[in-house]
Amino acid sequence: MGTMLLTSSVSAATHEFNFQFEDVTTTKDWKETWAKSDNENRWYITLLESAGILKKSTLSSSNIFGCRMRDMTVGPAVDSYHTFSNHVQSYPIEYIRDSNGNPIVGKGHAMRLRAKKDDSSTSSKALKVYGKCAP
Repeated sequence: MGTMLLTSSVSAATHEFNFQFEDVTTTKDWKETWAKSDNENRWYITLLESAGILKKSTLSSSNIFGCRMRDMTVGPAVDSYHTFSNHVQSYPIEYIRDSNGNPIVGKGHAMRLRAKKDDSSTSSKALKVYGKCAP
């Protein structure tokens, strides 16, 4: 059984949401949504090495984290699936655009994080990832 805990905090320019992901194989598409706080056509993810003394990440080249942001306002598919085997700081991920090149994600849209242990992971160890995202 996997868990992903999400809490919100406000940074200077945008809202950030903390998350904790512990799972073996299950995809998690969370019921909680967050309002996008800007019109930037990208979102950011930070993957931490730890979130305190007892919360160490198990992210590695054999224990891979996969995720994407979903927009519940215009339809869920708004970016490509991304995988991470290393910790990152404010890594930008572009949202897709419509057929005319216009952004489809905007301020106030209801955003949701979908995440899982990627299928290419070879480790049997439980994946534990701690981080922040700013949709």
